[in-house]
Amino acid sequence: MTRPFYGVLVFALIAVGSAAEVPPQVALRVADGPVVALWQKTPNPNKPYIAQLFAPGEKPVPLLEDSPADHFHHHALMFALNVDDTDFWTEKDIKNPGRQEVMESVTMASGDGCDQKLRWLATDGTPLLDESRRVRVRVEGKGVDAVHWLDWETTLNPAAGREAVRLSGSSYYGLGMRFLPAWANQGEFIWADPATSPAVCAQKVTAGDWCAVRSTIEGRPVTVLMIAHPANPRPGEWFTMSKPFCYLSATLNLEKKPFTLAKGQRWTLRYSLAVLSTPADHARLAEIAAAFKAKNS
Repeated sequence: MTRPFYGVLVFALIAVGSAAEVPPQVALRVADGPVVALWQKTPNPNKPYIAQLFAPGEKPVPLLEDSPADHFHHHALMFALNVDDTDFWTEKDIKNPGRQEVMESVTMASGDGCDQKLRWLATDGTPLLDESRRVRVRVEGKGVDAVHWLDWETTLNPAAGREAVRLSGSSYYGLGMRFLPAWANQGEFIWADPATSPAVCAQKVTAGDWCAVRSTIEGRPVTVLMIAHPANPRPGEWFTMSKPFCYLSATLNLEKKPFTLAKGQRWTLRYSLAVLSTPADHARLAEIAAAFKAKNS
């Protein structure tokens, strides 16, 4: 089957990135369907991450920004925390940056996902934490009415030789997403509690099963919904800000309640992202989230 123009354009974007000395990225897609995401499979510079998400439709519309000048360490869709005294979120101009070293990396033969084993290293190279990361993409529906899904699963445990590690971080540490400048000052957040939605907001953290942000990008409505899996070890909390840039992060309240992960103990975190290119109000998003919860409870 001929590969859609959508995919050809995305691979052209990858080639442009490579010319700028960006490490190679892998397109994640379902069969011969549209590219849903780009995977930065090698650390750039200190961690692997999802380098781009695309909104459904005939034309590929990228949504995320990677390493902007104001926050070098914001990498599109990334996962990071503090472990003991090492900061895995911030990468520049600090004394204690950590590195997520890739120990094993597998791209699914189907092209719809990737599995990685990562070792989180302290500044001096000491292993602190091991992570098993699983990312899958899927598509429901077709064309502009489709929903692009990205499912993220992370399992954490202390590295060999560690009796325990302390997980902590600022209010936004977790699975964070930096949006392109077009979202700034207009990204409108919608939370599970309808009384608080929608809103263009300064920095805040809100509890709930899900959170979404929507805007009009290139003349069409785009919404990104993040859902916390009901089996996560802590309930969903969402860091949101619209100004001066748009950011959404699934957090774990580690700023107020750090967690000690003991030898032999595992923490598994699962989140799902849904990207829509059709109008999405609270009722529509709550319906999607409820269906997800019913399927995964």
